[in-house]
Amino acid sequence: MEKVAVYASFKNQNSKSIEYSLKQLADYCLMKNYDYTIYFDKVKSRLDLNRKELNSLKEDIKNKEYSKVVIKDITQLSRNTVYNMEFLKFLDDNNCQIESIDGLDLTLYKKIFYRFNEKKEEKERWITKLKEK
Repeated sequence: MEKVAVYASFKNQNSKSIEYSLKQLADYCLMKNYDYTIYFDKVKSRLDLNRKELNSLKEDIKNKEYSKVVIKDITQLSRNTVYNMEFLKFLDDNNCQIESIDGLDLTLYKKIFYRFNEKKEEKERWITKLKEK
């Protein structure tokens, strides 16, 4: 049985809505035969990245406790696209996969992030060469 972490964040939702969303995630994990632990934060804004449970999850990932993170959709991480891409890179760096129960293939986000970083490094090399002249 694969050991996975489930992450969700909720903004201004009532307890019934939170309960329903967590049940969807749990049911998905049971269907996939995952051994899962749920992490969730109540946030004032999905742009706020100071989240107790998300930070705890990241520590557990660094400690190799999980092989995968299951989310409902990418906005559960943040509304900040750059942060989402950085989180996906963090997962890659720690040999941890991500799976979205909405069926969205998150590899596209990763490809965009890596391409952006390649262009950024290329631009920095170009600027350095110009400064040397």
